[in-house]
Amino acid sequence: MTRLAPALCFFVRIFPVAALVFLVACGSDTSGSGAATADATPTDDVATLADTTTTGVTFHKDVGPILQAKCQGCHSGTGIAPFALVSYDDAKTRVESLIASIDSQTMPPWGARETDECKPRFGWQHDLRVTPTEKATLDAWLANGTPEGNAADAPKTNAAPTLALANVDLTVKPAKAHVTSGKDDQLRCFIIDPKLTEAKWLNGIQIIPGNPLVVHHALVFMDPTNESAKLGDADGEYDCFGGPGISGKLIEAWAPGAVPLEFPSNVGTPIPAGTKFVMQIHYHPAGKTADPDTTQIQVRFNKSAPEWTGASVLIGNFGSANENGGTLLPGDDDGPNGVEFVIPPNKAAHNETMRFAFPGQLNGKPLPELHVYGVGTHMHYVGRDMKVWVDRAFAAPACTSAQLDPLLACTQKNCPGATGGDLVTCATKSCATEAAALQGACGDCIKAGVIGGAAVADLKASCEKVQEKPATITDPASECFVQTPAWDFDWQRIYNYDAPIEQLPILRAGDSLGMRCTYDNTLKNPAVKLALELKGLTEPVAVKLGETTLDEMCLAIVQVVFKAP
Repeated sequence: MTRLAPALCFFVRIFPVAALVFLVACGSDTSGSGAATADATPTDDVATLADTTTTGVTFHKDVGPILQAKCQGCHSGTGIAPFALVSYDDAKTRVESLIASIDSQTMPPWGARETDECKPRFGWQHDLRVTPTEKATLDAWLANGTPEGNAADAPKTNAAPTLALANVDLTVKPAKAHVTSGKDDQLRCFIIDPKLTEAKWLNGIQIIPGNPLVVHHALVFMDPTNESAKLGDADGEYDCFGGPGISGKLIEAWAPGAVPLEFPSNVGTPIPAGTKFVMQIHYHPAGKTADPDTTQIQVRFNKSAPEWTGASVLIGNFGSANENGGTLLPGDDDGPNGVEFVIPPNKAAHNETMRFAFPGQLNGKPLPELHVYGVGTHMHYVGRDMKVWVDRAFAAPACTSAQLDPLLACTQKNCPGATGGDLVTCATKSCATEAAALQGACGDCIKAGVIGGAAVADLKASCEKVQEKPATITDPASECFVQTPAWDFDWQRIYNYDAPIEQLPILRAGDSLGMRCTYDNTLKNPAVKLALELKGLTEPVAVKLGETTLDEMCLAIVQVVFKAP
């Protein structure tokens, strides 16, 4: 797939600085340093594969099902992938390059990998990675001369993932077809009225591209207050290179081959009556005038108010200490300005590490237990590896009086009467030196309590006390949620755990989410070379947080479900 045009990606434009943002949409080494050194392969999940120790492997009986399950979501012959992997001739012609791409782990595209420092508790839904048995089957087929076999041996049912949403309640589309052309990629927004006369709960959603040859990816946002009306033309369209231009929340992110976003039957996302949808499509015309595109949105609703609410939490992009409830930790390359997010030029392995403490309250109510349904990572062109983990509050080391007393004295002097978020803001500005001394779990404890409404003085005893693991909590003290050690800007997605809701990892008030982003700001990084060329530059430059081609981000995307109010 052709690399995305400058600054075109799933989340970057919409969330320039994210702390705890609920989008109505959908243990390991946690020191925050080091790089992945090993990579595990997925477990075998195709029970009907042939015994690859024999010479009986054929296309129809053994190879076809693998291609259906792992490749044809994109390589169907009618999508954006450059060639098909459907017929015997398709596979025979491509088998050597197919095996090479599997060996190099460039295909199938799947960024979440198990490493020495990150081994998630659960596997992933719809894992595209080729298993060892599947790989052995492909190797044996090539070694045996790629026999076609008997077409009657082909599976009676298609093993390819179902890309259409089941039991669709609503299908909507833009007012008219769109024609894209030229060499430059284009982002176009379409305002769509689903004509919801009453509030609904969204249980599933899928994007169906009208012209899959040019639809590179698509996002769908809610617009409950009709903000988009001032942006659209007579047909409800507008260019939206930098984002949809509305405050509405993301409910779907789609790329070629993606299965529908489907929550369990007892989970849903509230959609207010009168809500409009804004669909942002990234078109890739590749220098041609394409056939018209009318991309559709399929939606399924819950039949009644569900037991659980589904949402997305986007966390990160902290450019300093104590910013929006999060913290940028000190790094090896920090300069005279202190802790800051700057990736030096010609640095091959630069780390930026961030933490976020979940507050005790949200919108004036106690934070519910958040069951982690899915996770994802987000960086730009300079990114090479990202890890997301949690340190739970019961395992937090105690604060010391030497840390707390200076902050307490400073806030009493400079922030009299301030509470909650106002106190955090005041402490950030007026007590930056004292607050910086509270890095790590101690700072997480203080911030979570303050945001929850407590005074610093009242938190002194509780944050100095070493906590014990409550008997009701079965989650480990620390665990890695996801690592993408071969980050690729072109293949971003959310990875959903394959486990029942009740068994999913839980985030609670006071827990600390950690994010470590590793960057390669050298010419050995092909993406950096491309980004520099797009800017007319030949040498790497210092990279900071931002939204343009040569800016960066460090953002965790966490899909959660929690008990509905």
